[in-house]
Amino acid sequence: MLAPPLLVSYSSLEDYLEALDPGLRRLHENRVRRLVEQGLPPVVSSRCLAVLFGYSTKFVNAMSQQNWKYYRTFAIRQGKKKREIQAPKVALKVIQKWFGHHLASAISFDDYVFGFIPGKSAPEAAKQHANARWVYSVDINNFFPSTPKTIVETSLIELGYSDRAAKLMAGLLCHRESLAQGSPASPVLSNIVLKELDVHLKAIADNYQIRFTRYADDIVFSGIEQFPKNIKEQVNGLFEQTCWNLSKEKEYFSEIPKRLKVHGLLVHGDKPRLTKGYRNRIRAYKHLLDTGQIKEKDLKRVMGHLKYAESIDDQKE
Repeated sequence: MLAPPLLVSYSSLEDYLEALDPGLRRLHENRVRRLVEQGLPPVVSSRCLAVLFGYSTKFVNAMSQQNWKYYRTFAIRQGKKKREIQAPKVALKVIQKWFGHHLASAISFDDYVFGFIPGKSAPEAAKQHANARWVYSVDINNFFPSTPKTIVETSLIELGYSDRAAKLMAGLLCHRESLAQGSPASPVLSNIVLKELDVHLKAIADNYQIRFTRYADDIVFSGIEQFPKNIKEQVNGLFEQTCWNLSKEKEYFSEIPKRLKVHGLLVHGDKPRLTKGYRNRIRAYKHLLDTGQIKEKDLKRVMGHLKYAESIDDQKE
């Protein structure tokens, strides 16, 4: 699904403002203009949003205030665990896709943030840790479900939205009282709500003169000197002051001469490399492909693995 333009079906800002009730226009015109000038989705009230999308105001308010009714919930298996997905229904998904797309285009993120940003990737994040002597990484446990709607509201207010607009949008972007695991807007919102935490994590890294990246909820530190043992206590102490918890199962530390992995790639070298196990998997896929043994339903997945492996092997140092 492609995201609608910033003004959806209106050819210009003046056309949209003209479509508003005169009272609404007088009340909200300045704020709408200011948001559009910044490239931000012009959300100021439920009535104005309803006009923009051609929905009824009652319907917009219902989606915001009783958002759980406009999702389809199901579980997917990841290894031995199951993850619950909240997939928005079409009318809500259109708004979420629109909001998330234009929010991502309007906001810039720091160089150490790699997840959900056009032109950046997990391999690019791993590349920042090349030639490391050690790697330490942590992962936020159940990030989306543990991110409360109140933090989404606060983050939108900090971007320039009014309290009223932020509350409306937080309702439309969340599932019940937290970020939806399945909303097309959740990825960019994850980067926005983590902005302040990122600053503190970067300060820890700068204090030890080590490297730091964040890809989604995966936080990685690495260095070429001796590992600063206090960093674990500092990172855990920082998270104790937030609404998020770190996954004890996914905490990772490794030091030369053991192999060092970041996002599944080896980084104890000039550039990230595939692991031996993954290379064996790729060789097996190539053999099955050459001998016509790949089923049609598996072809897309297999080709994805082959292209990924090729991109890693072809990367520049």
